[in-house]
Amino acid sequence: MKRTPLQVAVVCWLVVGCAGVHRFHPNFYSLDGDIRLGEQLSKEVETDLVLLRHSALNQVVNTVGRRLLDASPEPAFKLFPYSYHVVDSPEVNAFALPGGPVYLNMGIVEVCETEDELASVMAHEMSHVAARHATEMLTTQNLSQLAIIAAVSVVPIPIPPIAWEGAKLGYVLSLLRYSRGKEAEADRLGLRLMNAAGYDPTAMASVFRKLSEQQHSLPSVVERFMSSHPLSEVRMRDAERQSAQLERPNAAAVAAASPSTFPQVKMMFAKD
Repeated sequence: MKRTPLQVAVVCWLVVGCAGVHRFHPNFYSLDGDIRLGEQLSKEVETDLVLLRHSALNQVVNTVGRRLLDASPEPAFKLFPYSYHVVDSPEVNAFALPGGPVYLNMGIVEVCETEDELASVMAHEMSHVAARHATEMLTTQNLSQLAIIAAVSVVPIPIPPIAWEGAKLGYVLSLLRYSRGKEAEADRLGLRLMNAAGYDPTAMASVFRKLSEQQHSLPSVVERFMSSHPLSEVRMRDAERQSAQLERPNAAAVAAASPSTFPQVKMMFAKD
């Protein structure tokens, strides 16, 4: 039986797009497609950002990232080449692009008082990447256009070529405003990730509380973060409940981690 372009497209999606945390969620992008899209978006956003070149701070951030990734209990985290960048901005914000680039504004780094709190922010953003939330949302938005894409494409696979993605950069960035369900999933995966790495998972709820307080005292500073990471009392209580339910790793594994230099680095940076 001859397949229609739409049927071919769906079959190709089943072969190419099912990888990551959600093996059976529709995703028109291959893993390599996530990575290539993230690389292109990274070049685009970095034209508007000033990245900090503070070696000690960047070393701490990269060390935390490696510790989280090495300890990951979820194989999907290890599918992507994560990179970590500190942005010279007082605005409280953090975001991750498809395929691995993670950006932390200095504003949110300053909110964190401990390495555990910094790890909670990074683990949350890394979880968006592992769950492939951005390209899943892009796929959902394009499902209604699937028949057209399949019919006109020379190669009947509904994965837009990188040149086509380039016309949608602004659109893809807007997808980083995730649904409550995707934010909740990133919290859950992030808590498991930081717990496996020996960090205190209660630090995530602690950061949420601090951000909630800033929302009332300095709303303009956290406005963008709150628009893409909406906080509610339910979400904060869920983080507290889930962290309390996690089985902590053995003491030897936690003790093996190098002593944190994060507080000292923050003081150094404040003096610069």
